[in-house]
Amino acid sequence: MIKNMLCAAILAGSLNGTACEIAIGSTNPIKIQAVKNAIDNEKVRVVPCSATSKVRSQPLSDEETRQGAINRAKDCLEKTESALGIGLEAGIALLEGKVYLCHWGAIVDRNQNVYCSNGPLILLPKEFEKLLLDGQCLEDIMHRAKGIEHLGTKEGAIGVFTQNRLNREQVLTQIVKALIGQYHYYHHE
Repeated sequence: MIKNMLCAAILAGSLNGTACEIAIGSTNPIKIQAVKNAIDNEKVRVVPCSATSKVRSQPLSDEETRQGAINRAKDCLEKTESALGIGLEAGIALLEGKVYLCHWGAIVDRNQNVYCSNGPLILLPKEFEKLLLDGQCLEDIMHRAKGIEHLGTKEGAIGVFTQNRLNREQVLTQIVKALIGQYHYYHHE
């Protein structure tokens, strides 16, 4: 509890000379950088941690993608001494017969308080729908369709489909800012 309160105060900028750790449930450099961008505080150490989402490699709904983010946040918190864990997950969502790219994030503390936020929905090409529903990963489909390797560590599919008006790092940074803002709102005394 004290560690959580200290982290909330540090994130709010009201404590000097103290440090805290926040774990990110990923070793993906884009996700790590998004957390660092959102925190922007040298007193907060970001700890990358390989964490499992416990959902399909390509989540097929908003709910499954959100659950993957929660699972990653909880898993990295269990594997570290950090005060807070953050999980970020990308997936797809079906709305009104169309397939969309979605992103979710979760922040969890040692008391198992969970806060979630999501990013923009981006329409995916109709020809991707069957491939995705058949279990193929968007990154693999994008590699074949656009020739871009390791898209998840670059601009992401969101960068491709917004013509880089938004990229993955920007979207994930926005999600993490919303997570930290929520956490601070509910836990800052």
